[in-house]
This record gives sequence, C-alpha cells and structure tokens, in this order.
Amino acid sequence: MAATLHHKHVRTLSRSSRAGHVDPYRQQRHDARFALLLGALSITALLFYYIKQETLLYGDAVAHINIARRVVDNRHPLLSLSELGTVWLPLQHIAMLPFVWNETLWRSGIAGAIPGMLAFLLGTLGIFRLVSSHAPRPAAYFAAGIYALNPNLLYLQTTAMNEPIFLAFFIWAVVCLDDFVRGCFPAADSQVGAARMKPNRALEGCAIALAGGALTRYDGWFVAAVIGVIVTAIVIWWWQRTDDANLRRRVARSYVEFVVLNALVPVFWLAFTYSISGYALDFLNGPYSAKAIALRTTMRSYPGQHHLFTAALYYLKAAKLNMGAEMWGQILFVAALAGTSVAIWKFRTLGVLLLLWLPLLFYVPSIAYGSVPIYLPVWYPHSYYNVRYGLELLPVFATFIPLLAACVAEHVKETALKNVVWCALIALVIGSYLSVYRDMPITLREAKVNSRGRMAIERALANYLAGLPPSATLLMYTAEHPGALQLAGIPRRHVIAESEHPDWEWALLDPAHSADFVVACNGDPVWIAAKAQRTDLTELISVSAPGQARCTIYKRKEAFRNF
Repeated sequence: MAATLHHKHVRTLSRSSRAGHVDPYRQQRHDARFALLLGALSITALLFYYIKQETLLYGDAVAHINIARRVVDNRHPLLSLSELGTVWLPLQHIAMLPFVWNETLWRSGIAGAIPGMLAFLLGTLGIFRLVSSHAPRPAAYFAAGIYALNPNLLYLQTTAMNEPIFLAFFIWAVVCLDDFVRGCFPAADSQVGAARMKPNRALEGCAIALAGGALTRYDGWFVAAVIGVIVTAIVIWWWQRTDDANLRRRVARSYVEFVVLNALVPVFWLAFTYSISGYALDFLNGPYSAKAIALRTTMRSYPGQHHLFTAALYYLKAAKLNMGAEMWGQILFVAALAGTSVAIWKFRTLGVLLLLWLPLLFYVPSIAYGSVPIYLPVWYPHSYYNVRYGLELLPVFATFIPLLAACVAEHVKETALKNVVWCALIALVIGSYLSVYRDMPITLREAKVNSRGRMAIERALANYLAGLPPSATLLMYTAEHPGALQLAGIPRRHVIAESEHPDWEWALLDPAHSADFVVACNGDPVWIAAKAQRTDLTELISVSAPGQARCTIYKRKEAFRNF
C-alpha cells in the first residue's frame, strides 16, 4: 500500500514538473509564427493594391516618397540632408532611404510602402502585447484581429502615408508606459502570462517610442508632452514610496534619459528648420504648412472651425467611418465606450490604456483652431478631406472592445453566455469590416476622389517628359506635381526645383536660359517667371484637368534643335 502511494506521488510530481516547465523558446516560436502571418497579410494587401495601381493615389504619399528620393538624387550631393525639407518630419523619409534609391522601388511606390508595412506589423504586435498584459490570450488575439484586419489600415500601410508608422510608435509608447507602471507598483499588476519588464528599461523603451512618434508626426509632440507630465508625476510618487536605493538610481538615470531624448526632438527640428529656411516655425506658418494648404485648397470657413464641440463630432465621425459604414461604426463606437468605462472602473490596473484616446484631444483643437479641416461624405460639405485622421483612434476600438468582452466573460458564470458575448462582439466587428469593403474603404475613396484631376495631369505630363532627351535639364515647381517626374523616371539631379538652392532662385530670374525645358502650371512660380520670357520659349504641349491648373511644357529655343 505504501509503495503504491509512493509511486502515485512520484507520478504526480512528475506531471506537475512537466506542467510547470516552460519551454524558453516556445514564446519566441509563437511570436515568429504570428509575425509571419501578419507579414503575409501585409504583403497580400500590397500586391492587391499594387496590381490595381492604387498605392500612389494620395498626393501626400507621392510627396513623401519624392522627398526621400531627392535626398539620394539631387543636384548638390553635399547638401543632401537639406532636401528633407522643413514641413514634414524626417523619420519616415529617412526610413525610405535604403529603398528609394532603387528606380523600380521608387517609381512603383513600393519604397514608400515598406516602412508602413513594418509599422503595421509592429503596431499589431503592440496591440497584442498591450491586451495580453491585462486579459486572457483570446482577448489579445481578438484585439490584434481588429487592428490588423481593419480595411483602411490595410490600405494605408501599402502607401507612403505616415499614419501607420505613427500608430506603431504610439502603441508601443503606451505598452512601455504600462510596463513601467506595473513594474513600479507590482500590487496593481494585472498581468496575464507575460514576464514583467524592469521599470527602468520600460521607461527607456517608452522614451524611444515617443521620440520615434515625435519624429514622424506632430501629433507625437502632443503625445510626448502629455505622457512626459504623467511619467514625471508617477516617478515623484513612486520615489516617495520605495526604499530600494539601487532601483531608485536606475530609474532616475532612465528618467533623465527620457526627458532629454524627448526634449531634443523638437529642439532639433526647430534648429534644422531654421537652418534651412531661416524661420524655425516654417512648418507651422510657412507656405507649405497645413494652414497655408488649407487656405489654398479648402473653403475659408469649414465645419468645426472655432467650435470645439462640432470639431469633436466631425473627428469622432471620421473615426467611426474608418471602422464601418454608418450603423456599424456607431455600434462599435458604443462598444468601445463601454470598454473604456471598464478601464475607468478598474483605473488602478487599466488607467494607462485611457491614453489611447489622446488623438481625440489633439485633433479636436487642431480642427477648431489649427486650420486642420475634416470633410466627410455623409455630412456637410459632403466631400473627402483628411478622413484618414480618424484612423488614429483604431487602437481605442482594438483595445477596449476585447477588454469589454473579457470583463463580461469574467463576471458571467455560464459558459454558454460567455460564448454568446464573444461571438456577438466578433460578429459585430466582422459585419462592420464587411460593410467597409462593400462601400470601399473610406481612405481609398478619399484618395481616389482627390487624385482624379492630379493623376490625369501627371500622367499626361509624364507621357511627354518620358520622351525628352536623357541629358535634358528641367525647370519645374515640384511641390504640385512631383508624380509626373516619378512616373516618367526623370532623375531629380536633372531638375531645377524649389528645393535646389541657389539654382532655383537664379533660374527664376532667367528661366529661358537656365534649363532646356520648362514645366509651368498656371499660378506657380515657374509660370510667373516664364510669362515674362515667352518669346524665348517654344510651347510643346499644354494639358488640363477639372480642378487643376493648366500645365504647359516649354522648350528653350536654342536647345535640342532636332527635338
């Protein structure tokens, strides 16, 4: 009898040992398989939209990829960094440099898609990590699915737009801040299954993510400032309640690095902008700023201007439309609000996640007082402009809806009822995303509507420019139609453009003798300069399109006489 009990005890210990043993490579293998699946999804989306020739519809995407191209292909290689410009922040353009030098990747737009695709992967993994720290694995997979399968994000990550890149940095900043808080206050830890990061390392990771976001979009400056204040308050409170001198020293060093790194980003950009344009706030009030563009391309007065409540309604509506058609987006928004109420209820463990609402706090005053209009097809003026900004609330939907499901399931005893809750929310997300594909993703609709005239002009110009002699030099204002040069494969070193100083200024004084060919669009600086020397120029072709200024290609009379 004793021997039998002994053998049973040994078998029990053996099973317990095997159950408690954790394969150190199991998590890595899981992460690798998950990343490969996400990568396959990203590449599939790229191939789909590339075959349909829809990756270069956004004018901003064309501008981003050509800014990166002119860094590696310009008339003055020693001044290449100045080609980054002064309006858009530089990180996205720098990330394109390893790819944009290749002519095929440049002309196809794939060079601009690669950083966005990597950000799509990292952003999805960040959402998974964030939710898995507070809820069971099924909720984390549900969250990753909401994020990764969003039709509008899937489209934008195949373009050279910077929203997916910013979202990845933003999500990981919140992930690292969450790790920092749970590392400092273990009693408030609601972690599920993942090893806790040391608080000083988590703070350093948060600093890096915030700096990356602040070098990608100006939204990141606001996010870094808010999180910086929160981190300072947390460090002060924690410092008064810990006696671990060694940990204090490490956290203090990491906090100093956090502050210095995030303070250096705006200081660096202001100094860089001043060195290029002579005006540190050129990105805010200059001729290529959002304010100046809005004045040129939109109505003088727009919905939400000087009215915070209306601005909030328009931004939230844009967020809903990025999630689903009218009814579907509204239902998901209500579910996200319910999940947010859960985070407020469990503030000690989930309070950090409320920072995912920060884009709302940034864009509402930006719309009201910062000349950043949003036009929606379902509301006045029934058009498309900056609808994609609503996608920055995607992490809110991807995080709080699964947390709502996990909370309800936690407080429901019946297994059948738990399954009903999960199935209902999953069905809502599936139905919402199917409604997006039924109507076409709104970011793609925005790109198509706003690109019709521009693409018609650029294709017509490119068809003619492609036939010019390879050694010919062009004078062209590329802030308007850089896509024409991209489609034609014209090297930027053969183009005198507004970013080429002092060649640009000299060429405008005498355009007829500064370049072999002149591309002038009504109202731009080249058109104004060429107007005074029409007798020295021969008109070759003139093209126009609805909503676009007429563009004309001229030849210098004594250049290429046989052309």
